[in-house]
Amino acid sequence: METPKRIALVTCASNFERHGNIIRAMHRRISDIGGYALYVLTNYGAYEDGMDFSHGEPAIYHLLDEMELDGCILEANLGSNELTERIVHTMRRRSIPVLTINLEVEDVPYLHLETGNAGSELIDHLIHAHQCSRLNLVLNSGNSVVSASILKSYQTVLARNGIPYDERRIYTCPVSLQQGRDLYDCFERRGVMKDAQAVLCVHDVCAIGLTLELQSRGIRVPEDIRICSMNSSGNSIAFRPDITGLDRMDRTAAELACELMDQMIRGETIPQENTYSGEVRYRASCGCTTPSSASIEHREFYQRLILNKVEAGNQIGRMMQLNDSLEDVDSLSQFASNIDRMMRGLQCASYFCCLNSTDLPFIENRCGDSKTRQSPPYDEEMTILSGYSDRTGPLTDITFPLKEVIPVAPRDGDLFLFLPIHHISRDYGYMVILNNHLAVDNFNYRICQESIGSNIENLHRQMILKSSIEELDRLHMQDPLTGLCNRFALHRFSEDYTSSPEGYCVAMLDLDGLKKINDNFGHPAGNNAICLSADTIRETMEEGDLIIRYGGDEFLILSHCLDSGIWDKHTESLNRKLTAIVQRHRLPYTLGISLGYAISDSRQPLSFDDALSLADRSMYENKKARKAMRED
Repeated sequence: METPKRIALVTCASNFERHGNIIRAMHRRISDIGGYALYVLTNYGAYEDGMDFSHGEPAIYHLLDEMELDGCILEANLGSNELTERIVHTMRRRSIPVLTINLEVEDVPYLHLETGNAGSELIDHLIHAHQCSRLNLVLNSGNSVVSASILKSYQTVLARNGIPYDERRIYTCPVSLQQGRDLYDCFERRGVMKDAQAVLCVHDVCAIGLTLELQSRGIRVPEDIRICSMNSSGNSIAFRPDITGLDRMDRTAAELACELMDQMIRGETIPQENTYSGEVRYRASCGCTTPSSASIEHREFYQRLILNKVEAGNQIGRMMQLNDSLEDVDSLSQFASNIDRMMRGLQCASYFCCLNSTDLPFIENRCGDSKTRQSPPYDEEMTILSGYSDRTGPLTDITFPLKEVIPVAPRDGDLFLFLPIHHISRDYGYMVILNNHLAVDNFNYRICQESIGSNIENLHRQMILKSSIEELDRLHMQDPLTGLCNRFALHRFSEDYTSSPEGYCVAMLDLDGLKKINDNFGHPAGNNAICLSADTIRETMEEGDLIIRYGGDEFLILSHCLDSGIWDKHTESLNRKLTAIVQRHRLPYTLGISLGYAISDSRQPLSFDDALSLADRSMYENKKARKAMRED
């Protein structure tokens, strides 16, 4: 049987619905054409130009250097022109045909959504049907082709109608549901929010985020202001009010991309620019009456949505139970067994968990740490920690060359999804999910991936602690999730601080909104939030401070620092760093810490219990003040 040609789809999943549509449509089309297998390399964040891609989630794209590819398709959701250029350079160096979707790179053919006519129609509609002469425009940094087309249509229609062009009304941002407040605040600072009659966003996720922010401020959509998008998707249908936008026809785009790539692989010349067009779907957000036919569309969509949520809830419930078993391990073999239980529990029976071979002795504390910032993200030899497919049966502790990328030979019509496995700044490997076991609609695999990375780190910590009597003593005093000290350490070392003749300080810290994170994204995501906060506290505090994980999301610090000004700066620094982490990793939730402290010195000596009580009270006062500021 002839080996199928390999096509890579390189994308990110910041918009899960669109991401899934493109993958499914592309897979169907290459299966119809025949003779191809599809490799999907994906991360879960939108990355800005200038960021360091050597570590972290984009490291998954380094696999492109090893894959024996026949073609590569880059999708606009990558979110960074710099990242796109790097991938194109990798492909050109190896003479692999490249096609981009809504990304314009020099001398690379691209498939372009023709937004000009439909965009002009929508802007004209806002101006003439609703007398909107003050229109704000939100562009997206990672979707340069569509943004440029919409900006040109915007300028042309305004000029045709005699409306002055005002640069203050144009804002460019990454795609994020969390962007709503930033969008509002940016336009407010520029003085163009209060008088705005409509806001047009390139992406419906930004339009939804802005609408939520407006609604939280008591501003009605569309009665007070009209919100539109140039992307009409299931998000637009499910949200209330329905977001008017351009039908992007993602399935059609994916099918056309496959056909163009097939021509390029066969040596045919294709045009530099290939276009497909969409039409405006008017909905309630711009004040239009939804057509009666849309009610059927709504009912069908909601029915699917409810069923998906029921299944997602069932999977998250199973995952929470399985994640506990991942944390409670003392060897790699037990960890591998629990990964298999987790994937089977998620009804994913064809997967491969591939780790760097040199990371295995590191995880088990059998050698030093050979990985540095200059090390490549993946080893030349990878090891299957745990895996299963109907072609291979169960796999464990099997080593294979990285250049093979996966431990099975591809077949015609195969679909492989690659997910990075990493924790903080360390890349451990990648997960591969095969064919029909790919639930692209459900981001539970994202939580699963986070669990594997963080629990590998937990296992490594446990192995270190068990390596000697001293380490066993540390195990008695160390919190396994965060690596911080626990209450046993507090009892053991507290007197070193409280007996100091100069005095001491007790600080209490509490993570804001953990219950909301657990409820909305599951306990693995909550664990990740606790770990990120713990690492930030460890990084911010002074050397010699005793940092304790006091409860689920509570931390206690004993310190010799008696300067209240420094503690106030610590509060500000912690929250600034956590905000930066949320933005850098494009987390779907916010992170913040409330801090209170009490100082015992010669002027006001306090017992430890009294200082703890005062610090706890101060922390809750700080939490109330921070909540009031957010509500304002």
